This record gives sequence, structure tokens and C-alpha cells, in this order.
Amino acid sequence: MSELNISVNPREEVGRGSNRRLRSLGKFPGVIYSKGESRSISLDSKDFAKLRKELIGRTPLVTLNEGKEETQALIQDIQVHPIKDYFIHVDFYEVTRGEEMTAHAALHVIGEASGVKNEGGNLEIHQHEIEVKARPSNIPDFIQIDVTDLKVGDMVHVADLPKLEGVTYHLHEDTVLISVSGVKVDSVIEAEEAAAEAAEADASDDKAKADSAEEGA
Repeated sequence: MSELNISVNPREEVGRGSNRRLRSLGKFPGVIYSKGESRSISLDSKDFAKLRKELIGRTPLVTLNEGKEETQALIQDIQVHPIKDYFIHVDFYEVTRGEEMTAHAALHVIGEASGVKNEGGNLEIHQHEIEVKARPSNIPDFIQIDVTDLKVGDMVHVADLPKLEGVTYHLHEDTVLISVSGVKVDSVIEAEEAAAEAAEADASDDKAKADSAEEGA
């Protein structure tokens, strides 16, 4: 996978006052968690906004540059102000190079399914990402799925995903990721509605006859 980088700085002061001072400088606070330990950092808001855009649809694994030190980490949580839309806080989880880890890889669908284009079907995406286990260097930015040849009734299972070196998919191989379903035509829908109405009418008649019999008794 390609690596994205961002510079961070150690942060000694904590609390609301410190956070306000950071925001006045165009920065915001964060924390790096690592095997039961944590350390506080600060980041440039504009740099992080740019990084976040580059990470859309990709595994959020980044390299944090802290002076001469480099740390690979997953972005675990981003807090954004609901009204003013500025970054409040970000959590990172440090990973170890060469050591297997679990992450989520996005599923990118390309092409127009034949069942949609030629048969009037619907493309249904059941999973937008999949959990994988791999070393940080082997984690894919995303996994591409071409649906061009899918017809109505066809499905893409985990077993159909590409075999990537050093990557294990956590979901069972029979799990459905994408499918193409058919569309009921109006005549079928009308027939089903008429059958339902007839069944309801029969049930009402049976109830009326039963009530009449009870009154006669």
C-alpha cells in the first residue's frame, strides 16, 4: 500500500485552555496509543484536512513524523465539531512494521453490471469494506471488484476476491458482498396485490359466517 505522512509534535499541556491555544495556532490535539501506553501530540489542522481527503476510500494507515522519529499508525477516531466543523481530537493506534495487524480495506466497485444494464436488475452492495489481516506493508489501500459481467441472480462472495500476497480475509468465504437482483414488473406486483386482497376478503367472509353461526346458536 502507498504510505501517507503527516508531521506531529509532542504535547505536554492538556485541557481546554491548551486546546484553545492550539486552535488559535491552526492546530488541534491528538493521542497515539501503543500497547497500553499513550502519548499526547498536536497536528496542523490544514495538513490533517488534506490527509483526510487523501484517505477517502482507503485504509487509514499513515506515517507520523515526529522530529526524526517515524511511527506507523491507524487512525481510530476523529472528532469534529458538529456546527463549526473544525477538528477537535484524533486518536491513532501505533502498529509495528513486520507484525501482522487487523484493518478494514474498502471495496471499490467498478463497471456497470450486465444484469442492471440489460435486464433491468438492481446492484446491491452488502459490504462496503472487509476486515483483513496482514503486515502493514501488505495492507491494500482498497480492493477493486469489477461487476461488469454480473447478471441477474449473480453474486460476488469473499471467495471471489483477489488473492493478495500476505493478506487474509476475516469474513467466511461464502459471505455475499455484492449481488444483482431482479425487478418485479407491474403485472406481477398487481397480481400479488390482488391475491393478497382476495385472501383478506375470504378471511373476512369466514369471520362473518362464524359470527352469524354463533348468533344463530
